[in-house]
Amino acid sequence: MGISAKTRKMLWGRSASRCAYTDCRWELVEDETLTDDPSVVGDEAHIVAKDPNGPRGNSTLSSDERDKYSNLILLCKIHHKLVDDQFIEYSVETLEKMKKDHLEWVSKNLDVNIEALRIDEQYASYIDKWMELCELNEWRAWTSFLLSSGQPSTRKDKIESLGILNEYILSRVWPGKYPALEKAFSDFRYVLNDFLKVFMKYAQEVGKDTYTTEKIYKNGAYEEERHRELLERFEYQVDLVEDLVLELTRSANRICDKIRRHLIPHFRLNEGILIVTSGPHMDLTWKTHRILYRSDDEKYTGLRKFMDIRSTRDLNFGSGVREEYFINTGE
Repeated sequence: MGISAKTRKMLWGRSASRCAYTDCRWELVEDETLTDDPSVVGDEAHIVAKDPNGPRGNSTLSSDERDKYSNLILLCKIHHKLVDDQFIEYSVETLEKMKKDHLEWVSKNLDVNIEALRIDEQYASYIDKWMELCELNEWRAWTSFLLSSGQPSTRKDKIESLGILNEYILSRVWPGKYPALEKAFSDFRYVLNDFLKVFMKYAQEVGKDTYTTEKIYKNGAYEEERHRELLERFEYQVDLVEDLVLELTRSANRICDKIRRHLIPHFRLNEGILIVTSGPHMDLTWKTHRILYRSDDEKYTGLRKFMDIRSTRDLNFGSGVREEYFINTGE
C-alpha cells in the first residue's frame, strides 16, 4: 500500500526535516521562493529494504511492515545512497541506533512543538482515510467507468465507500490549524454529496456488483414525443454525472494542492495531479484530461449554480438546468 501520509508526517516531523545520518543534520526542505515551490532534498529511506532483494532486505517483516514508521529513517540523498551502497557497514542495527540518536538530538537541541506535531499527524490520518475511501491511487481507473460508453457505471462497493467517505469528512473533528485545507475537504464533500444523489437518481442494478445509468428512454410503449423527452432526460443525466465527476476531480486535486502547501510538501509529487480518461468520442478516440480549478476563486457552490456555470469550466460535457433535480430537495 505504500508509505501513509501519517507515517510521512511522523517521520519528517519527529526528525525535524533533517538528515539523521550521524553529524549531518542537513535540512531537507528548502523554503519556497517568490517564484518557486519548496524543494525536497531528502529521502524516506527504508532500514529493511522494501524489496526483499534490496539492501538489508532479508527480513521477516511483511511488505506493509516495511513501510511503517519504525522501519524508516530520514536521510539526505547522499547518505541514503551511502547506507544502501554499503549495507554491510550500515546494518539494520546501525541504522536503528542512528535514528534513535538523531531523535534524541532533535528533542534536546531543537524547539519542536509536540502539540503542533500531534495536530499535523491528526490531519495526516484523515488524509490517509480519504485516500483509501476514494481510491485516490486508482482515481483514473474507477472514474473511467463513469466517463465512458455514454452510460456512466460504477461498482456498488464504490458507491458504498464514497457514501462512507461523505459521512467521514462531515463527522471529523477539525483542529482549525489549516483552514484552507479544511475548506478544501468541505468543498470536496459538497461535490461528492451531489454526485452521489445525481448518479443514484437513475441508477440501475446490473448483476450483483454494478450500478449503471438506466436507459429510461427504452421504458414503456413507444411514442415518438415521449421517447424524445426520455432520451433528452437520459442524455442530460449522463452529461451531468460526467460533469460532476470532473468537478470531483478538480476538488480532489485542490485537496492535494493544499496538502502540499500546508502539510506535506512532497505529497504525490511523483504521481502528479489526478487525471481522467473519457470516451469513446464521436471520432472513436479516448481522451485524457488534466482537470483543475484555474484559481482559488473558482469553486463549487451547489448543484443548481453548477448546472448553470459548468460550461465555463476548463472542460464540460453538458449545460443547462433541469428543475426535476430539485423537487423535494429544498434547494
